[in-house]
Amino acid sequence: MDLRQSCAGNMSDEESIYELQRRITHLEQHIAEQDSEIYRLSKRVDDLAKAYELQRLKMDALASQTGGDMPANEKPPHY
Repeated sequence: MDLRQSCAGNMSDEESIYELQRRITHLEQHIAEQDSEIYRLSKRVDDLAKAYELQRLKMDALASQTGGDMPANEKPPHY
């Protein structure tokens, strides 16, 4: 139901104001919940980026220790 429908008809000004206040309160709560979830997801992305960088550094170190050619990248002898 949109605002015009809910405010039209038999609603008094006081009832209309109450309904608007109720909707604003609901929207404010919804925004706060979204902000909290976005912050949580942002922290998760940061943590994943750090974990990725750590793994990349480990892989680079391992690659340099093996002379640059990792066994997983070598083709089998029958190729």
